[in-house]
Order: sequence, then structure tokens, then C-alpha cells
Amino acid sequence: MRFEWKPEYDELARKLLTQHFGNAQGLTWCFPCMRDAYNWSEHRPDVADPRVPAKNNTEYHGLERYASQYHATAQYEFAYHHWLLAACWRREDMRANDFNDEAHLKAIRYTIKHALYNEAIHIWQKSARGKPPPPEDFDLSARDLENKEAKAWSET
Repeated sequence: MRFEWKPEYDELARKLLTQHFGNAQGLTWCFPCMRDAYNWSEHRPDVADPRVPAKNNTEYHGLERYASQYHATAQYEFAYHHWLLAACWRREDMRANDFNDEAHLKAIRYTIKHALYNEAIHIWQKSARGKPPPPEDFDLSARDLENKEAKAWSET
């Protein structure tokens, strides 16, 4: 299974954004960022305004935090939605700031893995048959999921 951004995710992400936040402004209001000073010059001297990627970072990490909390409480459909939104937000941040490195691509793939895993668990949950899909089918480790769950419970 490949964990790359697919064109059909664009429309789905727009629908999910509307469903959960109303619009992009609704999402940004959900995750305020008070960092107006950030020593970006050491890491990305080509970025004109360091507040933009710092703010975007707050937003996709917030979406990932929500996704982990939904997963921990067995709300797998919403976890799927938020992981996919996080992947979209990361992708758009990468495109807007011309971040074309492997680390950013890897982070997008990671969020897509979580999205697809939660979608599969949601489908399994609705069917109430058999065993849930193993995280390894999505190139995820059970240990990583346990750590994310523990962290999610500590944040709620």
C-alpha cells in the first residue's frame, strides 16, 4: 500500500474542513499561535516571515493532537478526518513555503498512514465482525500507537 497524497484527497479535505471547522479561518482560530518571534534564520533563512510556518505548525500539530484524542476514545471516523486534514495542512504548508525535503514528505506520509488506519478501524467498528486491522498493515507500529494513546489521555 502506498501512502502518498492522492488527488481525491483534495476535495475530501475541503469537505472535512467545512464539516469540522466551517472554513480555514475556523481552523486557524482553533489553534492560536502566540509565537511572534522565532529564530527561523538558523533553520530556513529563505522564509520571508517566520510567523507563517510557525503558525501552520501549530495548526497541523493541533489537528494531529485532536486526531490522537479521537483515536484514544474510539472515535475512529473523526480521527480519520483529522489525520487527513493534518496531512492536507502539512502539504499546503510545504507547497506554500517551498519545503521540498524528504522530512516534510515523510511527515505527510506518516499522517496519511494514520488517516487510512483510522478509516479502516472505523469501517471495522461499524461491521462488528472479525478482528480490527493491525497497524502494521499501514506501516505503523503498535508501540507508536500505544504511546500516542497514552499522550492523548494525558492531554484530555
